[in-house]
Amino acid sequence: MLYLLKTSLFLLIIALTGCGGGGGNSESPPTTTPTTPPVSDGDSGSGGDTGTGGETGGDTGTGGDTGGEQDPAPSSQPNILLIISDDQGLDASAQYELSQDKPNTPTLNQLALEGITFNNMWATPACSTTRATIITGKYGHNNGIESVPGNLSSEHEIIQENLKNNAATENYQSAVFGKWHIHSQSGESHPNDVGVEHYAGNLNNLSDYYNWSLTTNGVTETSEQYNTTKLTDLAIEWINQQTTPWFTWLAYSAPHGPFHLPPDSLHNRNLSGTQEDIDSNPRAYYLAAIEAMDAEIGRLLNSMSEQTRENTIVLFIGDNGTPKSVLDTSAYIKSHSKGTLYQGGVAVPFVVSGKGVTRQNERESALITATDIYATIGELAGITTTKINDSQSFKGLLTNSSSATKDHVFTAYKSANVTGWTVRSSEHKLIQFEDGSQELYSVSDNFAETENLLPSSDDQVLSAQQDLSTVAALITGDDQIPGGPLDITNAILTNKSQNCADYVEKYTSTVNDVNKDTIFYGDLQISVVADKCVFSTNAIPNHDFNDGGNAFPNDVSAQNDQFEVTTNPAHASQPEQLSLQVDNAIMLNGVKVDLLAAGCFGIGNGKIGCNDMSTPWRYDPMHAANGFRVDSHNAHAQPDGTYHYHGSPMALFEGDADIESPVIGFAADGYPIFGSYVDDQGTIRKVSSSFRIKSGERPSADGEPGGSYDGAYRDDYEYIEGLGDLDECNGMSRDGIYGYYITETYPYVLACFRGTPDSSFNK
Repeated sequence: MLYLLKTSLFLLIIALTGCGGGGGNSESPPTTTPTTPPVSDGDSGSGGDTGTGGETGGDTGTGGDTGGEQDPAPSSQPNILLIISDDQGLDASAQYELSQDKPNTPTLNQLALEGITFNNMWATPACSTTRATIITGKYGHNNGIESVPGNLSSEHEIIQENLKNNAATENYQSAVFGKWHIHSQSGESHPNDVGVEHYAGNLNNLSDYYNWSLTTNGVTETSEQYNTTKLTDLAIEWINQQTTPWFTWLAYSAPHGPFHLPPDSLHNRNLSGTQEDIDSNPRAYYLAAIEAMDAEIGRLLNSMSEQTRENTIVLFIGDNGTPKSVLDTSAYIKSHSKGTLYQGGVAVPFVVSGKGVTRQNERESALITATDIYATIGELAGITTTKINDSQSFKGLLTNSSSATKDHVFTAYKSANVTGWTVRSSEHKLIQFEDGSQELYSVSDNFAETENLLPSSDDQVLSAQQDLSTVAALITGDDQIPGGPLDITNAILTNKSQNCADYVEKYTSTVNDVNKDTIFYGDLQISVVADKCVFSTNAIPNHDFNDGGNAFPNDVSAQNDQFEVTTNPAHASQPEQLSLQVDNAIMLNGVKVDLLAAGCFGIGNGKIGCNDMSTPWRYDPMHAANGFRVDSHNAHAQPDGTYHYHGSPMALFEGDADIESPVIGFAADGYPIFGSYVDDQGTIRKVSSSFRIKSGERPSADGEPGGSYDGAYRDDYEYIEGLGDLDECNGMSRDGIYGYYITETYPYVLACFRGTPDSSFNK
């Protein structure tokens, strides 16, 4: 029989197919006035605890059959179910119209009907490499698994550890069931050794779906139960036992070979199951395995209590394309199958449906990769960081089709047959092979990839080739800028160009963490891709840091960040206010500006957790009495080690100038940021803000801080048009060029965005 998904079920599913051979600092600064309680840096998205996050409503439960164990108390955090299908390409997925020969999958169909089907999900061309990118949030060249087989090192913080190590999600229980296949040199306890709390499944590919080695937390026995059914049983049993929010990684071996006849109760195909029939008609058995998996997914979902189902979000993804032997050649040519960098190898099914997914029966064309699942699951669980390692959360797309997305996606692979990388935009896809040869395709041909546009003398084609090559170089670390890096240690800038493209260069610096007496090396590369400047930075400044009387509560560490700035900024219809979800700017030394704190009067302990921008009385980190432990450059480190400015960097331009200040950075909306000095008809002077501290006393009713307005809170300031040189965003136009200016008083850098921030600044 086939198990149908109950209509009340609201899940987010990711199925993975294929195998080839913001938070706040922990510091508690002293209270200096009755109206200023202890505050620390609640920089949203920095990896610290800024509240429980997650989805609201719904309850977590123990799962199991309806009427079984009593559900636990309601929770705002969803259960997360990640389902991985092995070797299922788009041509073998009923949710896509690439084939007339599709499996019958009512469970997945219902999930798609109640959620989102993604048209442009990329994985790697093989299972081990894709699984490694998902579990680490890193590309293969960063996680050490670029080919099959691979051996995942314990040095990486896997997705399960990311949940456990974050205060907002440490209550999650995690388990992995099914195919592992990211170990080649380690023993039977490898999943546990790298951070999996509970593992039960087959460590490698199967040779027989009815007689296989089942490893449970390092202990192996033989199972003679049908693999797809047994894995489902194991997941149901574990979920039934949970009383707190859970994350389940369920990796089916199906429909990966050996092709076989599943139990008759799990599919409706009339197949004999003889080896002769399997050999002569392999796709029918391949599709039967998908149908059996679909039936077992339905059984798993129906085993949950209603309360648990309603609070569960499921992710379903394929880990690579369809194998050559069962590929539908009406969809892809045979040489473009699994194990290749063509669409038939890297494009995979991806369905999202469930808790928190308000878009139903919709298709989404955003560019995403399997690597992005890491950050997405973290944000779904309640972690405020939306970008980590090489992973960028797409959680916003679950409720808003206009949510910011990537401009490009990348994947790579190494094997005896093909080694190289591929990168695509919304218009073109570029493949580069090991020998340096390249192929460029237009996406307008529905990825038939039969007409290579190279070589070409067409300027548009050559521009697309160059842009995509640059994107790949930035990701892989290959140099694209000739010559060695320019040393900008303690440099004072002079360039006043408002065009970010005029700063294309590689930069380095050698600086000291003063309190730690540790040397750091800055690394910044600015490139141009199409109409954007790309800042690839390790976030180490070009000046010494951590030189205050008290050392930073969080140690500075090198990052791997990328910000994109438009070369053609333009005013939006109205200014956009600053928020905790968007970084404000990137300086020309590679350090970001993040002006806001997540601490407000009367919220929690006043340190962190104030993530609603409408909440009044937000602390100003630049007010000395608030106790933010910044250095002489008005900066400190977030919990993840990111050095960032809360005000003027006190660097990059002369602080006591007799010349006009240069451009020292670019805001997220693309407008330049100048230093503090302008040439006013031959007189060099500082620009002045049009904000001032209000006069009188703050409200003192319940929930109000009381006391005199003194700048402790951002609400202590008011904007008076014409009071100073600058507008309400702390900018002005000079000689037809709009820009923001550094001011020694509030708002220090900018108070709002005149243009539209680029999505790369989203936290």
